[in-house]
Amino acid sequence: MCTVSIVPTVDGCRLMSNRDERRTRAAGRPPRVRPREQSWTVYPEDPVSGGTWVGVNGDGLVVALLNRTAPAAARRSAPRSRGTIVPLLLSCASIAHAVQVYEALDVRAFEPFRLVMIQRGAVAVGDPTYPATQTASLTSPLMFTSSSLGDALVEPPRRRLFERLVLAADDWLHGQARFHRHRWTSRPEISVYMAREDAATVSRTTIDVTSSAIDVAYEPLPGQLATAAAAA
Repeated sequence: MCTVSIVPTVDGCRLMSNRDERRTRAAGRPPRVRPREQSWTVYPEDPVSGGTWVGVNGDGLVVALLNRTAPAAARRSAPRSRGTIVPLLLSCASIAHAVQVYEALDVRAFEPFRLVMIQRGAVAVGDPTYPATQTASLTSPLMFTSSSLGDALVEPPRRRLFERLVLAADDWLHGQARFHRHRWTSRPEISVYMAREDAATVSRTTIDVTSSAIDVAYEPLPGQLATAAAAA
């Protein structure tokens, strides 16, 4: 469960990711730098899988993963956590190499997902339900979303909101920030900043990449903090 948006900037891009999780799941660990042989990676960590849902490396490659919700009849238990995919791809120096590594994965070992990779104005989207990785230039804002309630239920209203707040805005970055903080009073369960009895948006990660700097900001959000405090 997640909502990811990407906005091109004059000298790079900004990715924002809302992570939606069950209130009973352990709180994610904040991002930290992890050295690699030739570079480094930064990503928040899921303490259950040891993996992550979003991150960036020193080569400016940004990778985000969204869970997909399979029809009830097709759901199965998979042997490998989807959280291991992003760290694997962040070991790549280029988006072209990351696409090769993704396409070599045995996707049957994972539950359904969608993968987004961005580097230097190029975007690649991988989805095991499609035969080929989709690649394009990042020329306008993009949005991807999913929900355990059903992707088909939440995607249309969230996309209409994205078009109104971001695509139609004079300032895409300002619109992006509004979008990721938006909650419908009458429909919190399908909102971008969602909340329902068993789940909520528990964190927000923002990654800015330019030719001269890479910045990662991480916001734990009240839905998860309240649960952690109650369990203490």
